[in-house]
Amino acid sequence: MRLTVTPLIGLALTAALAAPSAAQQAQGGADTLRAPAGGCTGLRALRLPDVRLTAVDDVRAPSRDDDARVPHCRVAGVVGKAIRFVVVLPDAWTGRLYMGGNGGFAGSLNRGALATANQGYVAVTTDTGHDDDGGSARWALNDVERQLDYAYVGVHRTVEVAKVLAKAYYGVEPRYAYFAGCSNGGRQALMEVQRYPDDFDGVIAGAPAAQFTRIGISFVKNLQATYPTPRTFRTPVVTQASLDLLSRKVLDACDAIDGVTDGVIDDPRDCHFAVASIKACPSDRAAPDCLTRAQRAAIVTIYAPTTDARGAVIYPGQPFGGEAFAEGWPAWITGSDTALIRSLGAPNAQAMFAIQGARYLTFGDSTWDYSRYDRARMLADTRRTASFLDAVDPDLSRFAARKGKLLLYHGWADPALNPLATIDYYDQVRARDPAAPDYARLFLMPGVLHCAGGAGPDQAPWLRTVVDWVEHGRAPERIVAVKRDTTGRVTRSRPLCAYPQRAVYTGSGSTDAEASFACRAR
Repeated sequence: MRLTVTPLIGLALTAALAAPSAAQQAQGGADTLRAPAGGCTGLRALRLPDVRLTAVDDVRAPSRDDDARVPHCRVAGVVGKAIRFVVVLPDAWTGRLYMGGNGGFAGSLNRGALATANQGYVAVTTDTGHDDDGGSARWALNDVERQLDYAYVGVHRTVEVAKVLAKAYYGVEPRYAYFAGCSNGGRQALMEVQRYPDDFDGVIAGAPAAQFTRIGISFVKNLQATYPTPRTFRTPVVTQASLDLLSRKVLDACDAIDGVTDGVIDDPRDCHFAVASIKACPSDRAAPDCLTRAQRAAIVTIYAPTTDARGAVIYPGQPFGGEAFAEGWPAWITGSDTALIRSLGAPNAQAMFAIQGARYLTFGDSTWDYSRYDRARMLADTRRTASFLDAVDPDLSRFAARKGKLLLYHGWADPALNPLATIDYYDQVRARDPAAPDYARLFLMPGVLHCAGGAGPDQAPWLRTVVDWVEHGRAPERIVAVKRDTTGRVTRSRPLCAYPQRAVYTGSGSTDAEASFACRAR
């Protein structure tokens, strides 16, 4: 794999580093390199343009709460004005690099990504240029540099530096580089594939927030329907009781369509449930067995697509399934979180991202009020931010030309980001290039919420799968996902099939065992 660095960094590397000896290159055999003795200390003298190393630590006995448990060299620093990063260089290196993405509005280091050092990866993470908890976007107010760093620059510049550090430390550049992220991390993954196809060989994009600005518009639509004004934040229209009723009715109507009654709707596109079929509350007084007019109107709005002034679809409506899970609609769409109201002035996650994104990224106005805003204007108003935040280019030809591999996945019951939008993007990629499955594949996860959780099997070996595809040419057709209980015991397994195929019960065997299902065309 070719090392991709900026000209200045490449020049500095050439001047500062001696070529590795044959013995150094051969250390660890064909599959593993050993770090040179004292090499970590040597990195402290490394000087790179526009990069400041803030800490270089030779870690021989990692602490118990350290995600990287093996002996390693840990380098922390800053790229540009404020892009913080950490690179972990394990003593025993497989020649692979792994970088983990950031959720929400980023702003913190992905410590979990550093655990891949335990499997011999150079492990990399960044905060993308600002310090926050991922829920606030105040850092973006009238700061174009931070906005661009968050959008795509931070990940790219960090992996460039990480590759330089790997070569400086081991004497050879990484053979393979991998990126994985979900939600905003999935958007970062697609940004890399579209804008910087040389950065990574294998990319995993889970539930990607690719249509970033249109997602924000859909969040505003749902917020205006569920909480007409900020004064109503503590009195939700759609209650947990109404969601329990809705979920039961949806499952009663659609659970068995796929031939298995298991609390999971395998493909919500087959479900044609009518909210009107749920009993209306007598005298319009809320009760557990009925819906009020306000509840019905809000629920219908959530299921409906977001449209522009002419009626054209901007973003698809919420698919059926997963409505009553605590991490589903209550957390994202309909719930009222007192702590969130106090800290960020929003009742739930969609409201938080809608308000924060509009105020600090789109309008640069910390007083912007969603309840007084004409949503029909928002597509035009977000044109500037869409130009650098949306990751929707279906032209992946440069990534394909260098033999890169992209794995997309999305939960069918995701209450945050719509799987139909991911399908639409993948369909555009395939329409542009019929050979796209040679380098990009999509896997849909029935019953899975946002990135994880829900009734369906939500854990799959994504990294192992993409490594096998990149390094051995084994394109994934069927990936086994599992569901575990709180003790770690597997309670259910299902195959995830390369879209447009899906898992179909064969008619015999346990419906909780993946061997009882076959991948077939829809």
